[in-house]
Amino acid sequence: MKQALPGSRALCTVSAALEAPQRVVCDGRAVVVWMVENDHPAVIDDRCPHGNARLSDGYVLYGRIVCPLHMWTFGADGRPHAPGGRMEAAGPMPQPYESWISGDEVWARI
Repeated sequence: MKQALPGSRALCTVSAALEAPQRVVCDGRAVVVWMVENDHPAVIDDRCPHGNARLSDGYVLYGRIVCPLHMWTFGADGRPHAPGGRMEAAGPMPQPYESWISGDEVWARI
């Protein structure tokens, strides 16, 4: 179990992140939290660079979060994959954040 680090905070419960992607706002920055595997969380900025949609309104498929607007997918590292391979982004790619589980909560350094 990793201890709290400077700048880290609890974002949501593990059970909530397992159920569906969670939108969390930390100091004005919106992030999305989901579980890649039962014991590994992912946290990235909650904004698709292609259509500006909230990734937290999407769903998780094979450990990747799927944007609800145009089906771009993002891994825990923030790297996208676009249907058909077209990568025309209107904004910056989502930033990934170091995350871990402590007790029954997902923590991250935002």
